[in-house]
Amino acid sequence: MRILITNDDGFMREGIRTLEKSLLSHGHEVFVVAPHSEQSAKSHAFTVSGSVTMWRHDDHHYSLEGTPTDCIIYILRSGILKKKPDLVISGINHGYNLSSDIIYSGTCSAASESVMQGIPSIALSAEMDEDGHYCFSQAADYVSSNLEKLKDYATGVEAFLNLNFPPRWNGKVEKASLGVLKYEDEFIVKENGNRIVMSPSCSGRVVLEKTMDDELEADMIVTGRGSASLTLVNLHPGYDSRRMKEIRL
Repeated sequence: MRILITNDDGFMREGIRTLEKSLLSHGHEVFVVAPHSEQSAKSHAFTVSGSVTMWRHDDHHYSLEGTPTDCIIYILRSGILKKKPDLVISGINHGYNLSSDIIYSGTCSAASESVMQGIPSIALSAEMDEDGHYCFSQAADYVSSNLEKLKDYATGVEAFLNLNFPPRWNGKVEKASLGVLKYEDEFIVKENGNRIVMSPSCSGRVVLEKTMDDELEADMIVTGRGSASLTLVNLHPGYDSRRMKEIRL
């Protein structure tokens, strides 16, 4: 299979390198196109003015001075790749991309942009344990070993697969719903004349308010018990037609 991989952590990070190594060991052709530097929490931002610089390290490795979405748009539309990839995998991200957090995620936005470009896509993330270790190898091997099945799940739908692996993964993968999160952030504010400096404190918390699918547990619950979560994230969730009828202009 011809696979394009990207991330938001940067071209040289361990997660994407581990994924590439695993995919190559399973006989796939892999192209790496990733940001030159970290672009976490850039959501679906992309460059709309000026130029974008891409560095060709060899015919299968490119780094780009831009966002994860830039990576997908420019490598697919520029003609640099002579043949369209069969699949895009965004990751392995250093840290979870769960529930409402996917709105901010550069990893998930690269996956959604790939679907918009007509290519099945997977967003892949792993969380760090208390010793600073990630289960990158286990996550990469699971995806590589189940690639045809995962690609089938992501084919023919306007959605991407979102896979999250917890620390000390128990070997199970469970279907899960996205959750709706409430962020109870706290900030440290320092004022000096007209200058105001704000930074998040460590005392804020995140509360799971509800799930988006009544038949499935939230991805946060699934990963919390040690299983990996698998969620199909729709690009076009639609709108509330009943509430729209109530609006009077």
